[in-house]
Amino acid sequence: MDLGSSYGLGGPNITIRELTKDRINFILSDTDLSVANALRRVMIAEVPTVAIDMVEIETNTTVLADEFIAHRLGLVPIDSRDVDKLRYTRDCTCSQYCPECSVELTLHVKCTDDRTKDVTTRDLTSSNPSFMPVVQDKDDAGVLLVKLRKGHELKLKCIAKKGVAKEHAKWSPVSGVAFEYDPYNKLRHTTFWFEETEDEWPLSKNAQYETPPDKDARKLP
Repeated sequence: MDLGSSYGLGGPNITIRELTKDRINFILSDTDLSVANALRRVMIAEVPTVAIDMVEIETNTTVLADEFIAHRLGLVPIDSRDVDKLRYTRDCTCSQYCPECSVELTLHVKCTDDRTKDVTTRDLTSSNPSFMPVVQDKDDAGVLLVKLRKGHELKLKCIAKKGVAKEHAKWSPVSGVAFEYDPYNKLRHTTFWFEETEDEWPLSKNAQYETPPDKDARKLP
């Protein structure tokens, strides 16, 4: 896809300005503000992903409580590009979980050295290679879960399931979604204390994509 082009058939147009592994920046045009907000809400709460939903801890001699570790594991981002291959647990015929609706991840780490050992998401082993904890590249050590001293041990099993952020925030695929419209305040959607709006509300970089308003016209009541 040409990242500098727009697409759409007589409706909203999207122009992608920036696309990386963990960020997208685009312009949505020829539509209403309500559509932009609807897209924002869908991206936050309606996109299905895979997240750890159950944690069974067998051994934990670390300084962190079981509940603390389970909470950290629930927030671990898991590669969900193949999420359509999994069923929702509510739609599955199994009694609790199975390979059709869940992914099992295991972790067993013990520190035998005198120095502190970091336990990260790279220590998690997945039963399905399509659903692994997200890492940026080969040099990424992963998300830190807990630190072990000599003699400490952590052994557990996690069950990751398919869900959406309406059920719990751990299934949200994004860390934040924001949008800006009318950077010059042509529509007067914001009331300023005084007339020189650039001083009170500096223009963002999005202003470069719009035609500046006529300064004389802005002085009219």
